[in-house]
Amino acid sequence: METIILATYFFLNFLQIFIFVDVILSWLTLFWLNIRPKIISDLIDSMYLYVKKYIKTSFWPVDFTPLIILIIISLLQNLIINL
Repeated sequence: METIILATYFFLNFLQIFIFVDVILSWLTLFWLNIRPKIISDLIDSMYLYVKKYIKTSFWPVDFTPLIILIIISLLQNLIINL
């Protein structure tokens, strides 16, 4: 059981890293560089779409979807640690 909990915790850590990388790469589009690896877009876009389906996350040109997902991941990690 501990192995599953630990694996889930590490998976959530990797998701956080992927989200941070995705946000940084999205800033590069301001300099006309469109670099986005397929693995990041496959993992992250489905979560973004799921959150956007239920919550309006855009406020003018700013999208708060990564922030909402990071908060959810952080809450899940705290829940796992408290187990």
